[in-house]
Amino acid sequence: MAKVFASEYPRNDIGLILFPGDTYYRKELFPFWDRLGVSLSEHPAKANVFLVQSIVEYVSEPGETIMDIMAGTGTILVAALIGRRVVCIEIESSYVELLQQGVLDIERAAPGAEEMITIIEGDCSKILPLPVADHIIFSPPYAQIMRSKNITSGLDKDTWGEGRGILKYSKHPDNIGNLNEFLYHQRMEIIYKKAFESLPPGGTLTIIIKDHMIKGKRVYIGNRAMRDCIRAGFEEVARFKWLPHGSVYTGVHKGAGWEVVEDEDIIILRRPR
Repeated sequence: MAKVFASEYPRNDIGLILFPGDTYYRKELFPFWDRLGVSLSEHPAKANVFLVQSIVEYVSEPGETIMDIMAGTGTILVAALIGRRVVCIEIESSYVELLQQGVLDIERAAPGAEEMITIIEGDCSKILPLPVADHIIFSPPYAQIMRSKNITSGLDKDTWGEGRGILKYSKHPDNIGNLNEFLYHQRMEIIYKKAFESLPPGGTLTIIIKDHMIKGKRVYIGNRAMRDCIRAGFEEVARFKWLPHGSVYTGVHKGAGWEVVEDEDIIILRRPR
């Protein structure tokens, strides 16, 4: 691509992109968090708004359609503010409610934007292929990430929430984050193939994904995702790394003295023309 990715943001001495923290920006864009009394920490895997906006600007042009196949709390809705149509697929009904609240906030910020957004409730592995978008951007969950006692130890119920919280979200029977490592990768291979079938020639798939540590060894989830996508028919466009500001996951692990993965991958692929 002729564009330069995230050129307005600095890099550190090893080339990791330093997107700013987005808490204030997110509250401005999506005041429903405060309106509903939902803590920003209830979904610790939220994508950084500045990161997502940079990806949208890099892979697409105004008027094109972006689809997030695991939309979560709806960071991808920011694409509607910069002239893109948005399709959100989300498996958990409580998060669909949050997406709908997010759409209302986007409409208040930019009247008419609501008409550019479509929300679909369901399992993307069953809904796809869905040939309605020019580009797909999403962040897959870890395998069994929320079942680990290590993740939730030391966190009280108020931090995680029981009504809308991530613990409830993780219990959905079709949530691939509940699968073991082997079954998780099998399901992701299917999803990548269906994502390929959903896109037109030249359409892109962007995966925001983070490696993790198991028994002191780094598990290269990003490399596995790249391999599976190429096997599905995609070709690599670009790969970047950025330095997140930390999450509940890394905070708990660091506090316990465990080694953690700091950087996160941004993998951009294309369906060949």
